[in-house]
Amino acid sequence: MKNGRKSKRTLLAFFLLCFSLVIGCTKTNTVIESMTPNASPTGSTAPAATPTTSKLPDVKLTFYYPSNPPGKDQQLVNDEINKYLKSKINATVDLKPLSFDEYDPKLNTIMASGEAFDLAWGSKYWLLGYQPNIDKGALLEIRDDMIKKFAPEARKNIPDKFWPDMKAADGKVYGFPVYQIAAKTKSLVIQKQYVDKYKLDINSIKTYKDIEPFLKTLKENEKDVIPFGMAQNSWGLYTDPGLVGADGLAVVFKKDDKDYKSLTKIEQLQNKKEYFTTMHKWYQAGYINEDAPLLKNITDLKKKGKVAVGIEFTTKPGGEADEMNNNGGNEVIYVPISDSYFTGIASAMQVISKTSKNPDRALMLINLLNTDKVLYNLIANGIEGKHYIKKDDKYIEPIKDSGYAPNVDWVFGNQFNAYLKGKQTPDVWEKTIKLNDSAMVPASYGFGVNKDSIKSEEANTTAVNNEFQVALETGAVDPNDILPKYIDKLKAAGQDKIEVETTKQWQAFLKEKGLK
Repeated sequence: MKNGRKSKRTLLAFFLLCFSLVIGCTKTNTVIESMTPNASPTGSTAPAATPTTSKLPDVKLTFYYPSNPPGKDQQLVNDEINKYLKSKINATVDLKPLSFDEYDPKLNTIMASGEAFDLAWGSKYWLLGYQPNIDKGALLEIRDDMIKKFAPEARKNIPDKFWPDMKAADGKVYGFPVYQIAAKTKSLVIQKQYVDKYKLDINSIKTYKDIEPFLKTLKENEKDVIPFGMAQNSWGLYTDPGLVGADGLAVVFKKDDKDYKSLTKIEQLQNKKEYFTTMHKWYQAGYINEDAPLLKNITDLKKKGKVAVGIEFTTKPGGEADEMNNNGGNEVIYVPISDSYFTGIASAMQVISKTSKNPDRALMLINLLNTDKVLYNLIANGIEGKHYIKKDDKYIEPIKDSGYAPNVDWVFGNQFNAYLKGKQTPDVWEKTIKLNDSAMVPASYGFGVNKDSIKSEEANTTAVNNEFQVALETGAVDPNDILPKYIDKLKAAGQDKIEVETTKQWQAFLKEKGLK
């Protein structure tokens, strides 16, 4: 027994050592007056208007984006795309898909070296982080006059009330949103076969704690199945219905607080101790995969079809079809464990590199990707008859092992231009738009922290977060031992200074919005 405890302590110490070596991952610009304020957010079915092709010099663009392995026909599809683009904007594009694991490291290296490229996929809080790369001077400002000239149709598809989400800390815009689901509902994703087999009453699941008896049943009866799958890119099961905001956002405050007092990072951690304790209990019981804190991408595990329960952070209408593909072809069920609230449109975007030699043409390509159904479905689904079969005007059926299946429609452009697949309902895009429009918009919408005065503290606390956070979130360590050390290191790294500066800017933001 003593040797077992010693072995466990050694494993946990190893995890912490690994994390300590990891380096982690107001008013808006003037809204374009010429755009229709209440324009429909659905993409145009007609190709976007562009300058006369004969007057444009021939250029070659590059586009980096994260993707599942697209398949052996990547170049074939790229060639078809280039034939189409030549007729539209007299340009070709070299598509550069990268795995999710390598995306940030590769792009960071490219940008640090000054290597020229044109387009990349980015996000506000995830891969190729928006504000951090603006701070590095890596992204080109996309001015209103540029949008008016080179991407007016794509801008028209974005409701004006959503556009403030694209502003950076300096009030300028450096990216163009990939319009899709913009409301967050955190859900458990459960394989239907186990729901049916063990007669799980999904209506009884309201919080993460409610799933525990089901995980115990799975552990005892399904020897080759991981009851609850987690990885470095999939932690965040915790929900608190009394709070507005979430980990990674600039501010978090109590829902019933009329003064909108932001909870400090340390207060948030202290509030989560019970959750960390539950995760550690699950980890020790074998409900969570042992390599969770070291595994980079949960999709790699889910594709084997052996993860019974997982997490989805942005539950969307019709999303079960995508999750089915990600779970080895096994049908899944969404079980919401949080309210829906508006998260903005900056979670997915296309950015133009400061090194681009043809930024105007890059913006034309962005315009087409977000308005032209032919181009969008070509890059998302491949070639009709070879990679998919068109069943009718709305639905397609992917051809298994066809040679092209990136399965990242949300990367390429306005998703409301996508063909429907599988069990997606005919009104899935209308439902998504309705959810975007009806989701609760928090008081913090549009707020971002200018970190110029706290750059060193941000770097230091990021290193501390990388050392401890994933280990706690995945249950690999005991919060009674680790949480106090985590908090002490945050304080030593300058967390208090960050809180003071954040509070100052938050109060100014509230005053400007008339909430103070």
